[in-house]
Amino acid sequence: IHRGEAYLLPVSKLPPLDCPPFIGRIEVSHEVLFVVTYLTSCWASFRFVPVTTQKELLRILSITSFCTKFNKSFSSSMFLVSKTVNTTLNTMGSSLDFTLGLLGVDTYRLKTRAHAFWSLATMTEKEIDSYIGSYILFDGDWSNENGKNFGHIVDYYHVINHLCALGNVEKMYIPPLRDPKVGLVKNQDLYEEKMMADINVPPDGSHKDKKVLDIGCGRGRIAMHTARATGAFVEGINLDPSQIANAKHYSAKIGLGETTNFQVGNLNDPLPFPDETFDASYEVQAFTYMKDKVAVFKEIYRVLKPGAKFSYLDWVLLDNYDPENPVHVDHVKRTMPFIGAVDNPRYQEIEEAMKKAGFKILLSEDASIGGHQGPLINSERNTYWWLRSFAKFLLPRRFIRMLRRLREDAESFVEADRLRIATTSYQIVCQKPPFDK
Repeated sequence: IHRGEAYLLPVSKLPPLDCPPFIGRIEVSHEVLFVVTYLTSCWASFRFVPVTTQKELLRILSITSFCTKFNKSFSSSMFLVSKTVNTTLNTMGSSLDFTLGLLGVDTYRLKTRAHAFWSLATMTEKEIDSYIGSYILFDGDWSNENGKNFGHIVDYYHVINHLCALGNVEKMYIPPLRDPKVGLVKNQDLYEEKMMADINVPPDGSHKDKKVLDIGCGRGRIAMHTARATGAFVEGINLDPSQIANAKHYSAKIGLGETTNFQVGNLNDPLPFPDETFDASYEVQAFTYMKDKVAVFKEIYRVLKPGAKFSYLDWVLLDNYDPENPVHVDHVKRTMPFIGAVDNPRYQEIEEAMKKAGFKILLSEDASIGGHQGPLINSERNTYWWLRSFAKFLLPRRFIRMLRRLREDAESFVEADRLRIATTSYQIVCQKPPFDK
């Protein structure tokens, strides 16, 4: 399973399965391979499925999966059996999810981590080299071209989206701290529901006549949350084709294929939509890649209906930041690759660009309660301890260096938050006229 697509592999490349001796050679369907990867991930994390349980489940899978591809001479007589086995496998997967759910295990997170782990472990040397080369993005900002281009962004996110999925940041953003009593994922949900209300599509399921635009949608998880919570149709654009493929696959899988759509697009190009198409729009930590801020906001203004609102949540420098202070400069420079930032605007620059495009600023503030994200950043650092524990045995060697660098960069992010010099939780909400009274 790689980049949202499933492939059949030769038996010689599969983990050994304890098959009954009369079967001979078998081909394992991608559903079975996914479950094997899933269970292996459970075991490798040292906290969910006991080894004895894993072996028993694999034994059951090996017995029930032999019918998926059997001797061709029995093809007609085995059709119904094969269909029954596939149904059984689906039932087993659902039963496993249900059983683990009763034990308090988040099976969605486990599956996502298994997929991410498999994708990372099977990456080619070329893909790894391209990822490492993409760090040229963080040498200064867009004003320092130095050979950087949008292809580097694709190379960076092709890997980083899987690294994020290993933890709790599949949506690829550290959210504002909305409730210190709950974890990172719940705080993401809380912010997104706040954002929906801010742009006049509150999460009450009553907006089936509305269309919302998600710019820089990534894997589309925020768009899917918005579609499900509000009832609106959500359109997402993103630069990375692999993330768009993932978004399309998963939205169809969970029944949101009819209320979402995802396409490859560059936010610096004209938006591929007619004038006054959308009732609302938002972005979450994607606008660091804007080259011409005013031009981008003019395009958003063009595709929004009169009176529609846009929400911005992104990385900005705060009033405490001193460009003459070497400590401040170092913390910001080291945080940039951790969060994927290539620009360091002050929030006043964003406000000014919005105004020049014709918008009115309705809200401009740090969306974190108390103005600090530190607790959430630290909680995510702790989540990765299990990955660092066995990555040296299961991932390409050069990933170890990248994981170490990410950990060090995270420390600078925490310090930048503590000093209140920069944040990724600054929200600005603006409106196209006519304005609310």
